[in-house]
Amino acid sequence: MARKKLDINIRTWIDKLPPSLRNKYVVAAIVYGFWMLLFDQHSIMNQYRLNKTLQELQTKKAYFEAEIEKDSRKRENLSTDDRHLEQFAREEHLMKKDDEDIFIIQKKP
Repeated sequence: MARKKLDINIRTWIDKLPPSLRNKYVVAAIVYGFWMLLFDQHSIMNQYRLNKTLQELQTKKAYFEAEIEKDSRKRENLSTDDRHLEQFAREEHLMKKDDEDIFIIQKKP
């Protein structure tokens, strides 16, 4: 009895729908579209996340390309100019000549 009453309520609800929504192909297309937009591997949310990650990676790529360019110029200067090589050795590796003394002064934090 309850099943019959439920079946009648569903049929009256379906009869109230416009004819285009009662077509099984339209319903299948709507369900398919809903599934693709929200639950599929290529959903809108996944595409947004992937696009955001791509932008972050492109920013990092530009930064590292600039760093590579800067280091290439520095390496070129070190290999061609003895003055730059001596300056680099003194500043970065604290190298000194035999008759020199080095004093390192550090500021207190």
